[in-house]
Amino acid sequence: MSEAPSEDPAQRKPCPQCGSMARRFSLQPETGHISLVGGKVTLVVTTYPEALLTTAQGLIASGEFSIAVVVAHMACEISAERALSRTFAAKGIGYLQESVDDLLPGYNLANDRVRNFYNAVTGDQIEKQPFWQAFKESATRRNQAVHKGRIVTKGEVEASYKAASDLVAYLK
Repeated sequence: MSEAPSEDPAQRKPCPQCGSMARRFSLQPETGHISLVGGKVTLVVTTYPEALLTTAQGLIASGEFSIAVVVAHMACEISAERALSRTFAAKGIGYLQESVDDLLPGYNLANDRVRNFYNAVTGDQIEKQPFWQAFKESATRRNQAVHKGRIVTKGEVEASYKAASDLVAYLK
């Protein structure tokens, strides 16, 4: 049954399965929490990229610096993919998303092909943002950790986390 939560209960039709006039509406955020304080309900939604950044923080706290860099960059790639999806939808070309997925090597904006495509579609010049150089250095660090087993230091992981957080916030 498809009714809006704001609909007048007196106008409801009985449920065809059970005859009930009562309705239950639910909202399932991506991740987050709901709090009730003083009779006021607050919903705080945490996006998947934000959840990954929180996971990266936990990895940093437990001394897993190299893995934390990788997880932080996962947040960046998902944010880039979502930014492109929003742009496709806003331009009425959402039907291209699947084809683009097949053509691009991924959504790592540190990759020149991906960044050039992102810039062309969005009209942005992301490489001119103040966080860009730190992000590029972090992407190199991530690649070295994944492909060469490089051990990341605490200072490096903190720089990577900041760069990734800045990129995710920018793309949001």
